[in-house]
Amino acid sequence: MPTKSQLPTSKSVAKKKATDEPKPEQLVDLPEAEDDSKPDTPVDLPQAGDDETFEEDFTDVDDEFPVAEEGSHHAKVIDFEKADSKAGNPQYVWQFRITAGESKDVEIRYWTSLLPQARWKAVETLVAVGVQAAGSIARFSKSDILGKPCILEIVHEMYDGRNSHKVKKVHPPNQDSINFAETDKVPF
Repeated sequence: MPTKSQLPTSKSVAKKKATDEPKPEQLVDLPEAEDDSKPDTPVDLPQAGDDETFEEDFTDVDDEFPVAEEGSHHAKVIDFEKADSKAGNPQYVWQFRITAGESKDVEIRYWTSLLPQARWKAVETLVAVGVQAAGSIARFSKSDILGKPCILEIVHEMYDGRNSHKVKKVHPPNQDSINFAETDKVPF
């Protein structure tokens, strides 16, 4: 089998004249050449010997994520999806951002199971953000939920040895929640 260096290159082929074409009895079946158009390593990734050193001052940052204060908070939905839990059960995954107070801009993830015994929590949360779901076949899109204001009831719990926040309940918004959600901008 010829090596990559023994195969003709585009330059050597271009130099050949039409009169240099082999006769049919001179043709030999060669294995297909490797595609030289693709680099061996992805573009813009460090190559061997390109080890770059980075330095950044993180002395003012701890390794803890922000924990919301316990209590009620004005918030809005910033992301929503239907996904499977680690156990393979269907659920809604909610991402909220607190829009006012000491915990402003803290983001909180919340999961509502779609298993028969726990669907009431999903319905409660959908209703809190304005989707009519109780006693009906709920049909809604992500855009019906994103940006919707609500009030989160937050409690603390220990998780993996760390103090963490947890959504106890999602309540419908009041006028302040609506106002804060309308003026809330992405914090970065």
